[in-house]
Amino acid sequence: MGRTGFSKRDELLENAEQMARETGDAHVSLKVIFGRASNDDLDRYDASMLARSASRAARDIAAWDRTMPHISIDTIEGVSPNGIPVSVLSIVDHNKSFLYDSLMGEVTSHYRDIYMAVHPILAVTPRGDISLSNPDSDPEGAIKVSYIQLHLAPLSAEQSAELIRRLQNVLAQVKMAATDWKPMLNLLETALSELRDLSAGRTEAERDEAVAFLEWLRNNNFTFLGMREYTYSGDGAEATVEREKGSGLGILSDPDVRVLRQGQHQVTTTPEILAFLQGPDYLIVTKANVKSVVHRRAYMDYIGIKRFGPNGKVAGELRIVGLFTATAYTRSVNQIPLLRAKVEKVVSHFDFDPAAIPAACCRTRWKIIRATISSRSRPTCWRSSANRSTISRSARAFACCRASTISIVSSR
Repeated sequence: MGRTGFSKRDELLENAEQMARETGDAHVSLKVIFGRASNDDLDRYDASMLARSASRAARDIAAWDRTMPHISIDTIEGVSPNGIPVSVLSIVDHNKSFLYDSLMGEVTSHYRDIYMAVHPILAVTPRGDISLSNPDSDPEGAIKVSYIQLHLAPLSAEQSAELIRRLQNVLAQVKMAATDWKPMLNLLETALSELRDLSAGRTEAERDEAVAFLEWLRNNNFTFLGMREYTYSGDGAEATVEREKGSGLGILSDPDVRVLRQGQHQVTTTPEILAFLQGPDYLIVTKANVKSVVHRRAYMDYIGIKRFGPNGKVAGELRIVGLFTATAYTRSVNQIPLLRAKVEKVVSHFDFDPAAIPAACCRTRWKIIRATISSRSRPTCWRSSANRSTISRSARAFACCRASTISIVSSR
């Protein structure tokens, strides 16, 4: 009979720990490596396979130079869940934001058959002692290390080499985004200060709304992945936009990374960006033409901020790429700067006397108009202006509401 409170999972890990010790090889504690593995994954393995995988973890960490990420893919003799000799992908790196989800995004975009996936955050001391990281009890001098071990369906040598190459690119972009997070916030604050101090004249309300939007972004509503400064010169068809040397942060610190395309070609600017720089708006919010490999696989959101020279003329653009957080898609449009202004422009188009209509009907009117606008996807809302198309959509909704309102008023 098993010990009281001792589960099948606990027994499996204890037996694997005992086997690992008996080999005499270095290994990482089974509870450290596999303590949070899913039961579905563990059900495919016996104690011997887990013990061998724990020894592999020790070899991976020992091979890491504590500077560059360590990536390896090979088989482990005797590790064959369901009789399949899996390819074991191991990654060791300093722990940082976006690491695991970015790497998993790359792996699963090509390979879906994953038999085991573990990602313990380790505390590794200068002597090489390894334990699960705990901010309240990590040993003095220990560094936080992300250790990832994925067991994949068998890969050929060519597939393994190509996957390692792609993962190295992902890790490089993750490092750039994580390292430059604070500098990006500082640069955003500089652009914000310039806008606040700008003499806006008749467009003061638009300027203030642009400032409010950038402040809203900064308050955990946007994941900043890259920034780069551009200079603008000339006018009309002769205008040019050029990248300032050494001005990139995050993923845009790499001069080879471009986020705009025309057809199949990567470009520095597009007619849409030039029209923005020559137009009245302080910001442009749109989509980049490339997908993020950091955090989640999606086309990146693009925010351009006009920069002004001492003479008050447009001198350039601060280009920001990243990803809106969930709040940008779930919060009411009335609580999001820029979007709320567009809603109010559409609402104000339907000018009438609220006092002449019952309060309940007024509330219904506003709800229908706002619901019509909110039903459009958020990226579409940010990209579009309060133009004839938007107003026409709202007008059709309002016409139905107005007919009902007249009917109610007439019957009283």
